Amino acid sequence: MDNPIVSSKIDWFSIILNGGPIGMAIMILLIGMSVWAWLVIISKMRTLNTMHYLSEKFLSSFWEAKSLSELNLRVKDMEYSPAREVFRSGFNEMIRLLQTREKRGATSPIVFDTVKRTLSRQKMIEEANLATNLSILAVCSSAGPFIGLFGTVIGIIRAFHDIGSSGASSLAAVAPGISEALVATALGLFVAIPAVVFYNILINRIKQHLVLLDGFSADFINILERHYTIKPENHENT
Repeated sequence: MDNPIVSSKIDWFSIILNGGPIGMAIMILLIGMSVWAWLVIISKMRTLNTMHYLSEKFLSSFWEAKSLSELNLRVKDMEYSPAREVFRSGFNEMIRLLQTREKRGATSPIVFDTVKRTLSRQKMIEEANLATNLSILAVCSSAGPFIGLFGTVIGIIRAFHDIGSSGASSLAAVAPGISEALVATALGLFVAIPAVVFYNILINRIKQHLVLLDGFSADFINILERHYTIKPENHENT
């Protein structure tokens, strides 16, 4: 006896294209959100990997340099990295501080509070740069399921409308609307799940990079305080 159930492949594009105008617009929107989210994910992963590599490269040069002035000359030829920018902001503030001190003829120990604030401010700038476009993933992860749910409701409404129009309650009458509803639900989840997973992964990567910048800032301040607080007269050799 032949099996009456015949398996067939699901034609996703037909379901989308044969949906009602509202349902089709919702599904196209969800597909666009998914593409947008994946572009952001790929771009941010590549950017964070590159920034981490370049920051580590800068830190190697930082510890190899014989003086801060030598390092400052080196970094001009280095590629952009958050660690490099934090150093340059702190070094430039240190130079301004020393120049102001010389003009005033001060002889008291140097207090590097302004350098610390400059490093903190630059770190916040770099944090904002690293987090660019992450809000897109946050929107996709939170809005995707609700947009999909809206499509689900529209599909179910269409299914009941088709039943009323045809006067029959057969599977053939309700199948298009139910298919549209379920596809909208699936698309909403397809948008949200990768977005929320990679959002948390990327946030964690950024936090790790900020820990690296915090450690570098602390080391930089320690070097300045050891050198200039104990031997303020030797700053010309730095």
